[in-house]
Amino acid sequence: MASTLLMAEPLDQGADRPLGALASLRWQYRIILVDAQIPDAVARLRVEQPALDERDILWFVRDRGQVQTNYQGPLDPGLAQELEQRFFSQSDAAVFLIGKDGGLKASADRLDLPALFERIDAMPMRRREMEAAD
Repeated sequence: MASTLLMAEPLDQGADRPLGALASLRWQYRIILVDAQIPDAVARLRVEQPALDERDILWFVRDRGQVQTNYQGPLDPGLAQELEQRFFSQSDAAVFLIGKDGGLKASADRLDLPALFERIDAMPMRRREMEAAD
């Protein structure tokens, strides 16, 4: 799969404007994208919410044209189409990890949260975040 990099666009967090593109989350969040073919994906992600919050992770689960997420604001209907076109239709993978820089960091056919957390915690930016928190 070719490297995918999300370009930045400003995110007005105070507005009720729907999230229309993942690129607006660049430098603020890491993103986990999951296809709903993964059993219990939403429930598994919700259980791990404290660990996700600690790592600045937003998740988006694509299910038949709909998107479930832990993002707190409204979603633009076009977001599901972006996920399909930029990620799911380009690969057989069912899980994608996007770094804060907008780059694709990993893809997999199953949702292994401990492995994703380990991969994130090894990233230089995350290491600096952990050091700053100490």
